Amino acid sequence: MLDQVLERARGARAAAEAELFELISIPSVSALPEHRDDCRRAAAWLERRLRAMGMEASLIDVPGGGHPVVEAEWLGRPGAPTLTVYGHYDVQPPDPLEEWLSPPFEPVVRDGFVHGRGADDNKGQHLASVLAAEHWFAAGGPPLNLRFLIEGEEEAGGRSLPEHVRANASRLATDFLLIADGSFAAPGLPAIVTGLRGMLYTEIEVVGPRVDLHSGIYGGIAPNPFNSLAHILAGLKDRDGVVQIPRFYDDVVPPSAEELAGWRGLPITEAGELEAIGSSRLTGEPGYSLLERRWARPTLDVHGVIGGFTGAGSKTVIPARAKAKVSMRLVPQQDPATVLSDLREAVSALATPGTHAEVVDLGSAPPVRMETGHPGVAALRRAFAAAFGAEPVLIREGGSVPVTVDFQEALGTHLLVTGFGLPGDALHSPNERMSLDQYHRATEAVIHLMHGLAGGE
Repeated sequence: MLDQVLERARGARAAAEAELFELISIPSVSALPEHRDDCRRAAAWLERRLRAMGMEASLIDVPGGGHPVVEAEWLGRPGAPTLTVYGHYDVQPPDPLEEWLSPPFEPVVRDGFVHGRGADDNKGQHLASVLAAEHWFAAGGPPLNLRFLIEGEEEAGGRSLPEHVRANASRLATDFLLIADGSFAAPGLPAIVTGLRGMLYTEIEVVGPRVDLHSGIYGGIAPNPFNSLAHILAGLKDRDGVVQIPRFYDDVVPPSAEELAGWRGLPITEAGELEAIGSSRLTGEPGYSLLERRWARPTLDVHGVIGGFTGAGSKTVIPARAKAKVSMRLVPQQDPATVLSDLREAVSALATPGTHAEVVDLGSAPPVRMETGHPGVAALRRAFAAAFGAEPVLIREGGSVPVTVDFQEALGTHLLVTGFGLPGDALHSPNERMSLDQYHRATEAVIHLMHGLAGGE
């Protein structure tokens, strides 16, 4: 049966690419209200796709939530284990548009890669699992029970899927949960993730005068919120990349000696990272290796500054308020609530006289560690070896998948966290891409995984 399913997948590659292009073409940008209908359209596309293959599928609007959750289920193998597959159909905004070589929602193939927003993050990755399930259904049905949970708020920090999982934990019980939302450690080198950094995303707003003021009349006596914001941002992290928030590092747990030894053997170099990011040098805390800084150390970054006059030409105004988007990636055992409290204290102390600064919590997720001793990891290792011809390595990821902790706490399941993308796929950046070879091999890997989790070798 396995060989029949794999043969079907290999014969359907052109159709698989056409479906990926169709899904990428839907501009499901969850953070922008003008794309709300597009997000629902992407969800409905997936629901129809899952229903057509024989699953019970539905769109779930969580009370008080944003974009719908796609849930599909097939429990046709009594006594067999259950695999739940996670994905997200929402994507990041495509800005800056002028840096795209082709329109972000008009997929184009160049050099074996499909380019378009969401190609890797995460449409190509979860669609590979959808196709794997379809090929099993066409051959008589999957060898195990199967569920899909695909959300539309991962990129916007929404709580619809986490709330749905916690409210329906007993019904959604599962033996294994696959999260494919990352990348290989290096080309040709698949990876299984043992830890994800958490996230605290905030907006810092500084208020000064009651209204915008003429800088010639009031300059020198009126407090300027942008000047104050500059002092705040400069004071939160020094030139060496060390975060200056009091107590910020107190709860950080360093990686084990075994982890560090494994990371030293990975083919990830400073030269390769410099080429990938297009910079003249790397930054970060002194005294820590490249991979420690990427995977096991907390960060603080500014993502945008808002306010004042930004048009062409000049306008001499002291703005009444200024804002900055600031996030922190957190590591075990940092608690987002504790870090938020300490951030607020630091921001208040750094604001200059005559201005008032507030920190708004825009969303958070705690860091997560995953065990690797369960049988699902062994099955995933075999699946990678069969589909890609390489044994996976154990790594951490610097990014966050916020719902992971909800899966872990509410479902108590064995997590399989991995990814089928490649370094350099430009996630969240212009010209995002997905290797079509990786996409097709990912489908075969999930076919093998389903076979292995059901007891096949």
